[in-house]
Amino acid sequence: MPIDEFRISVTVNAPLELVWEHLVDWKSQSNWMALTTVTSSADNGRNSGIGTDIKAFTGVGRFGILDEMRIVKWEPPKFCAVDHYGRWIKGIGEFQLVRTSDQVTRFDWYEKIHAPKLLLALLKPGILIAVRYSLQRFARTVSKS
Repeated sequence: MPIDEFRISVTVNAPLELVWEHLVDWKSQSNWMALTTVTSSADNGRNSGIGTDIKAFTGVGRFGILDEMRIVKWEPPKFCAVDHYGRWIKGIGEFQLVRTSDQVTRFDWYEKIHAPKLLLALLKPGILIAVRYSLQRFARTVSKS
């Protein structure tokens, strides 16, 4: 996989529509995304769509990085793509849900980040660990609901 691409999949023991509902409740991502607080121009996923702005601050206290995104593709309940347009993080992000059975959904997370290759090489292992942990936490949370 190229250094600027990040890809993780997790299995969620819940129907696709329920997974989507939890996934696009942007503010609730603060509950499962490691060290991240999320805000959105939509109050919940039902009011999201193309043009919705999402801001995710990852860090501790005032020390961290702000990721600014805008939804550019919206295909409920299976696919959402964002454009990362912030000062520090630029690129694309995608969420895709795939029904594997009535009660099981695969969640595919993908990012392509535009940044210096050396910086990406240094940060990529930590990013993958944090995101995998967060997506597994999401899967456990949704499976219990």
